[in-house]
Parts: sequence; structure tokens; C-alpha cells
Amino acid sequence: MADVLSVGVNLEAFAQAISAIQALRSSVSRVFDCLKDGMRNKETLEGREKAFIAHFQDNLQSVNRDLNELERLSNLVGKPSENHPLHNSGLLSLDPVQDKTPLYSQLLQAYKWSNKKEQLSISRIFSRDV
Repeated sequence: MADVLSVGVNLEAFAQAISAIQALRSSVSRVFDCLKDGMRNKETLEGREKAFIAHFQDNLQSVNRDLNELERLSNLVGKPSENHPLHNSGLLSLDPVQDKTPLYSQLLQAYKWSNKKEQLSISRIFSRDV
């Protein structure tokens, strides 16, 4: 059975989540290395494009797999209990100004915009005729 602290955090899952973060960072680095290197070491332009796209897709799938694993592990880690004092940061939730600011809607709009931008950029990369 996994170690669980009294605060409700699964230590084994936490250690696995840290390893998953490292794997995700590594796979994201490989994506950027692939983009940095571009289409090299092939004789024909067609061969370079096909090799680049295949390598890039493999790297993106690796990022997706690592991100899914991290999300799965984050659900296993658990949340710390609310019994621990938050000191002054706990008072932020009592601030009435928070209710009057559109922070959540702005964050949601930025998230949607970022996802749309990412999808468009990926679709443009793969929409070229290979």
C-alpha cells in the first residue's frame, strides 16, 4: 500500500508525478530540438520533409503520452487537507474584490485563445502536401 501522509498526499504517486514531470520536460525538449534541427541529413527535399514530419509527429505523441500520464498521476496524488494554516495567504479567499474582477473569465479566454492558436499552428504544419 502506498504511503499516505495525514495531509492526504500519496507519496508514491507524488514521486511518480515528479518523474512524469521530468519525462514531460524531456519530451518537450525533444520537440523543440526537432524544430531547431529542421530538415537535415537527407538527400532529397521530399525525403527531408517526410522524415521531419514523421519525427515531429513522434515527438508530439510522446508529449501527449507524457502529459496524459502526468494528469493521471495528479489525480492519484490527492489534495492536502484544509486543516493546515495558510497564514496570510488564506485570507485572500475572503477578499470581496476578487468577486468583482473578471480574472476567471480572462484566464478562461486566454486558455481558449492559446489552445486555438496551438491547434491552428499544428494544422498548418501538417496541412502541407507531403
